[in-house]
Amino acid sequence: MTESEATDACIPEPTTEVSGKIKAIGKDSVHKICSGQVVLSLAVAVKELVENGIDAGATIVEIKLRDQGLESIEVSDNGSGVEEHNLEGMTAKYHTSKIREFVDLQGVETFGFRGEALSSLCALSDMTIVTRHKNTDVGIKLELDHEGKIKKRSACARPVGTTVTLTNLFSTLPVRKRDFTKNIKKEFSKMCQMLQAYCLVSKGVRIICTNQTAKGNRSTIMQTHGSQSVLANINAIFGSKQVADVIALKSAFNENETTTEQSIIADLTSDTGDSMQISNEDVELLKAANFQLDGIVSSCSHGSGRAAKDRQYYYINNRPCDPRNIAKTVNDVYHRYNVQQYPFVYLNVLLAHSDVDVNLTPDKRQLLVNNEKILLIMIKKALLNTYGNIPSTYKVQNSSIMSMIKVEPKIKVEVDESIVPISTAQNFLSALSQWKRTGNTESKPPPTLAAAKRKSEEELNAQSQKLQKIQSFLTQSREEANKLYAFKSDSDTDDDEAGNQSKNDSSFNIEKINKCSAEYDALTKKSLLNSSTIVERIDCKVLTPAKPQIKIIAPKPVDYAEDNVLNSEKSTDSVSEEIVPLSETKIIKLDSDSDNAQRNIFSNTQMRTTIAEIEFGLNAEATLKKSMKNKAKLDKLRFKTDISPSQNENAEAELQKEISKDSFATMEIIGQFNLGFIIVKLDADLFIVDQHATDEKYNFETLQSTTVLQNQPLAVPQQLELTAVNEMILLDNLEVFEKNGFKFQIDQDAPPTKKVRLLGKPVSKNWEFGKEDIDELIFMLHDAPEGTVCRPSRVRAMFASRACRKSVMIGKALNKSTMKTLIRHMGEIEQPWNCPHGRPTMRHLVNIAMLHDENDPEEQDE
Repeated sequence: MTESEATDACIPEPTTEVSGKIKAIGKDSVHKICSGQVVLSLAVAVKELVENGIDAGATIVEIKLRDQGLESIEVSDNGSGVEEHNLEGMTAKYHTSKIREFVDLQGVETFGFRGEALSSLCALSDMTIVTRHKNTDVGIKLELDHEGKIKKRSACARPVGTTVTLTNLFSTLPVRKRDFTKNIKKEFSKMCQMLQAYCLVSKGVRIICTNQTAKGNRSTIMQTHGSQSVLANINAIFGSKQVADVIALKSAFNENETTTEQSIIADLTSDTGDSMQISNEDVELLKAANFQLDGIVSSCSHGSGRAAKDRQYYYINNRPCDPRNIAKTVNDVYHRYNVQQYPFVYLNVLLAHSDVDVNLTPDKRQLLVNNEKILLIMIKKALLNTYGNIPSTYKVQNSSIMSMIKVEPKIKVEVDESIVPISTAQNFLSALSQWKRTGNTESKPPPTLAAAKRKSEEELNAQSQKLQKIQSFLTQSREEANKLYAFKSDSDTDDDEAGNQSKNDSSFNIEKINKCSAEYDALTKKSLLNSSTIVERIDCKVLTPAKPQIKIIAPKPVDYAEDNVLNSEKSTDSVSEEIVPLSETKIIKLDSDSDNAQRNIFSNTQMRTTIAEIEFGLNAEATLKKSMKNKAKLDKLRFKTDISPSQNENAEAELQKEISKDSFATMEIIGQFNLGFIIVKLDADLFIVDQHATDEKYNFETLQSTTVLQNQPLAVPQQLELTAVNEMILLDNLEVFEKNGFKFQIDQDAPPTKKVRLLGKPVSKNWEFGKEDIDELIFMLHDAPEGTVCRPSRVRAMFASRACRKSVMIGKALNKSTMKTLIRHMGEIEQPWNCPHGRPTMRHLVNIAMLHDENDPEEQDE
């Protein structure tokens, strides 16, 4: 048998059995898995159906919810309808009329294009469709199964358009169904927030959303009137008050404006105060960009903004999206003018469809824009143009401060000329200072630049002379220091004489410098008093000699008979060249091998060093070993963060992870430190507790949970201009508002947005509250868990102030029982790690076991 035959005989026969682990997933399971990724919530389900209606050319889209969508969702439109031969493919997976090939994505203009919305909704709910095409006389009613196939078809009466009804949403996903049922109010609120975005951007489309409760009461949540104006849509959704507080976004470049690249870069970098790097190339791309901005934003005047970012809507080519960078840019610029509020934002960016990728996420809310940096620069420039003149006008005696500035033309003159134009900044500062003193803006101009330069010529010359003398002294001192450490073969007497001479020279130079300094001070004393420029003095530091270095002399072959003989002249020359003092030099002779065969090789090696260098090296090695050992111990510690303001987050995370609420009851009180801190021990760890901060946090949380604010009745009830969604949130959380001191009159028969009137508002001593606090409280309740006690920020600030005043103060001596009570209280509150003002309450000091290891005699011997 040949070698190849033997090799073939060793190879086993391939198996023909089907793999037992890797198998194809069933079609039904794949359909459910993919559908669950497309439709994530009630908001996405309604969004997909509304988009289908708008894509079909509808002018009326009506959304009807039963029990906030928990029972059923119905979306009807008056679009073109679906032809009968397209009914089978309407709910099939990846069937669509929007695109045919992948390249069509670059020019897609419709909301939907993937052909998976209706198919996914079929998999997650029970779907019924009623549609009639404009070319047919009767409508068709379809009942579909979870795979999107038609179970039953029947004729019915219906106008042209389509109606899609969903019941038992998420019935095929038990976990998601339970979560959907439990958080139905949050889901409904998010759905309304998303639907508002389509109401604002859809011009000429009337959108109506209603909800029918389990008792049969129907209410209109929101509606638009099919206007072609965005402002009209804003008025329909948010009311006239919101329209009164907004302004149109100006263009980034005005038609008559002539700007240079330098001016654009200066405006964008200085006015916003951020770190965005803008180059000349970016400015050129900005001027050539084909972006168009259609925007409406809040005015930056105080009170025009909002307490939260709940009304910010961004679009790219009329598609609602969530662009984080654009939102951050808008809010950053707005906070430069109004730091306490957030703006209302409607911003629609219009650009070429080929410059944006919409196929990133299943819900199409994340988009990728080409040249995003240029877009951000344009938005920033447009906002600066919009807000630039609003807050900077300040009237003084019927004239603005800007009118005080008399801008004179810039004239290029030589330094020796007697007249130099006064700069605008100098003129402004002079006018403002004169106005503050006398109320008159007429003042004498400041001294000219040429006069100031001539006045300081003499002091500059004196300063230059002094610096030259100081430099000469430093150079001479460095040379003398080198001589001190150079080896000398002269006698001791010569060394003493040289040292005395050096000392005398140094004394002479110091006296000379002091004399020159006194002359200079006398010369410039008067000019320094009259000049605003302070000349910095130069401190001459004492020159310290360089540290002696170790010199390793390369080995050379020598005879054995000369091993113990040293050539003193060569040794002397070597030491002199390396500038090593002879008194500190030691010669280290290495042991040589006694074997005669190695005598003619490198029999010994000379290394010249100092005792200080040897000691330094040994100490460095010991320090390294100790640091490595401490690092190994540190890895075993539970608390590793230093006490530093920059480490507060890490320290709180460690404390929250390692210390439970029950741990505070077992802590041992060590004592009080500096009449302001309590030292406690838990196992082998010592902690320091701020007695004022911890008592303040306990009092604050107690006030938060137990205080019911009293209200002041209003003489005339006030009508609240709330959206239908916010009105529903208020009605569902009346007990929270009553606990915060608000009292309302509810009219269930009134139309939506008109059901609530304010009868009383909270008042507590010098604190007054109003409608702004109601809006903030509604926003907080959007995502607050059930049973959470929500407080507006101003109520929290009032509680924090009261808790601070009633807490144990720094400087008060405490007995052991009081300290024990303060520590026990930390285990009874929700968040004990910092006070309401952000001050840390507790930090880790040291691990006692580590101290015992450091004091171990065996470790010290090492």
